Amino acid sequence: MEGNSRRRASLKKAFVFLLVMCIMLSQMSFAFAYQPDKGDGTFTNPVMYADYPDPSMIRVGNYFYLATSTFVNSPGLVICRSEDMVNWEIVGHCIDRLSDQYNMDNGNTKYASGCFAPSIAYKDGTFYVVVNMNDGTGARIYYSKDVSGTWKYYNLGASYFDPCIFIDTDGTPYLAYGGAWENQIRMIQLKPDLSGTVGSSRTILSYNNVEGSHLVKVDGTYYLFNAVPARSLVCSRSKNLWGPYGETTTLCTAGKGGHQGGIVDLPDGTYWGYLHQDDGAVGRMTRICPITWKNGWPMFGREGYLGQVENTYRKPIQNKEIKVPQASDEFNGGSLGIQWMWNHNPDNTKWSLTGSSLRLEATTASDFWKARNSLTQKGQGPISTGTIKIDCSNMKPSDIGGLGMLGDPRGYIAVTGSPRKIIMTEEEVIKGTVTNITSDILYFRIQMDFNTKKATFYWKDDTRNWQQLGTAITMGFDWQYGTFQGEQYAIMNFSPTASTGYMDVDWFRLNDEPGPNAPEPDPISAFSKIEAENFYTQYGTQTEDNPDDDGRNIGYIENGDYLVFKNVDFGNGATGFQARAGSASEGGNIELRLDSLNGTLIGTCPVPGTGGWKTWTEVSCSVSKVTGKHDLYVKFTGNSGYLMNLDWFKFTADNIPTGKLGDLNDDGSIDSLDLVLIKKHLLGDTIENTSLADLDASGTVDAIDFALMKQYLLGIITTFPGEK
Repeated sequence: MEGNSRRRASLKKAFVFLLVMCIMLSQMSFAFAYQPDKGDGTFTNPVMYADYPDPSMIRVGNYFYLATSTFVNSPGLVICRSEDMVNWEIVGHCIDRLSDQYNMDNGNTKYASGCFAPSIAYKDGTFYVVVNMNDGTGARIYYSKDVSGTWKYYNLGASYFDPCIFIDTDGTPYLAYGGAWENQIRMIQLKPDLSGTVGSSRTILSYNNVEGSHLVKVDGTYYLFNAVPARSLVCSRSKNLWGPYGETTTLCTAGKGGHQGGIVDLPDGTYWGYLHQDDGAVGRMTRICPITWKNGWPMFGREGYLGQVENTYRKPIQNKEIKVPQASDEFNGGSLGIQWMWNHNPDNTKWSLTGSSLRLEATTASDFWKARNSLTQKGQGPISTGTIKIDCSNMKPSDIGGLGMLGDPRGYIAVTGSPRKIIMTEEEVIKGTVTNITSDILYFRIQMDFNTKKATFYWKDDTRNWQQLGTAITMGFDWQYGTFQGEQYAIMNFSPTASTGYMDVDWFRLNDEPGPNAPEPDPISAFSKIEAENFYTQYGTQTEDNPDDDGRNIGYIENGDYLVFKNVDFGNGATGFQARAGSASEGGNIELRLDSLNGTLIGTCPVPGTGGWKTWTEVSCSVSKVTGKHDLYVKFTGNSGYLMNLDWFKFTADNIPTGKLGDLNDDGSIDSLDLVLIKKHLLGDTIENTSLADLDASGTVDAIDFALMKQYLLGIITTFPGEK
């Protein structure tokens, strides 16, 4: 009996262990988020591939703490924690709920408002976070002994734009602040417990367009860091706390790493810098780099690369656990995952956790933009996929429930109550519809690919596989009329009329692979016109509007900057290169390299001065014949200062058709005989004039050329892409 009991106990323990392992493995299978830690002692910037703007960072003991902006999201003011500045996790929010102005009453929205540009500090066992509230109530200083616990706040009774808490070495606290339109930074002393101000403020720095202050004291010198928005991070110094801060130097330009940031000390006495960089639709991401002291200045970057925040470094602190911010949620606990924030304040009577799902009752709203109770979390790059499983059996006829992408632009894929159908929208315009939906259990998925800047929308049920619905949305970022945040996933359920319906969300899962193993992008034909702004990754450049070409171009290019285009298909061989560029300086060179920044140099194309950055000219050069698929590195070289702007480029081949494109048998007409010749080629037969069959100028003859020939013969098209 005893032996049997022991065997049963042993089997029970083994079963429990296996069950736990299965649960852990099942969670691991969908919990991937971007991972900057490469596992070999190095990391890749950004340290979080998502919108963590206006960073403020401190170290307390063995932990680093990061506070960043959250605007109209509720709860607000997210706090993250790390042991090495690379591996971060979300640990709390300072603000449980914004003021009632953010309730979306009568459809009133306050996007781009809320709270932003916080500053975090620590004194005598208490954490402090200051932020200026954009609801008319002025600045608040939140405080807590535990960053993961409840925060209380002091109201300072006045507005202090982009405020920064500084604790001097004698324990006296101060507040530095100022907006870019003021062209100055001021400072005021705080009470010892930071509950209010003491005396009046004084101007400590006069400098054009500065904001986003961070103040640090190192070896008796005060260093004041300020952003010049979208341009640079500057530093001013003084031996006196109140200034004058007469000396100012530029630490980093926006294209070389970003703006708005500061420095933080490590346990070994060295310093690292942090700042955010504007990166389009994903938002403004936090990056870090070592600090090199030069003539008493904390220069961003390592020796030989000062002023540059590179993509890869050795980690500042080694041998710490790999962590990523929380993302997936099974909704089977008593609270929402800490990663979730509501779009504006939620109506707490309209949502609940049932123990196995998130129940969202339909809120009354005219559209997604004005829909209360949309539950959001940050979109992650470089590629991420958010998926939900829902039960729509209790939705009412007017309800619209599903998964959205909140930003500018915005879109969603959702099911309607009755008649039950699935719709995909962009900016509230329906782009795709599926009717005759009978299943109560549905799955919705949005893929955000920040490499291509495209978001695609999918659906399925338990009887069929994933199907794309509608067209891909080109993701963007608009600080003035958008959310002032990167694109976000949003679980939503709303109705244009009052409704008692609800949707149960079984789970949300972030399915992207870890950063280093992100899926390869689709091949790009080297012979098509490649827009410069459609890079896979870049260093040192900036994307800007180009009204002349109804699009965008790459600008602010300096010596050593580069663009990377993954999986470029050179087909049977490229021998030439063409580009559209402009330069208000003396110009520079475009180096073309394969597979790495120092890879095989296949050609160098000079770009002359054209008299203006948007005064375009087409340049060309020969390249050593290259075939097959490669990663293309477009590297810029020249003298100091800005070199050029780049709009687009493409490669050319020697096998230029001598006859009429499409006339494969050279009989003077394009007809069904030419279609048969392409078909034979695809089936393995050889044809004489393959160059005349390359109708899209891709460098290869394939099914696309066959389809183009059919369209031409049917009168759908009158010219071939290769003729343009």
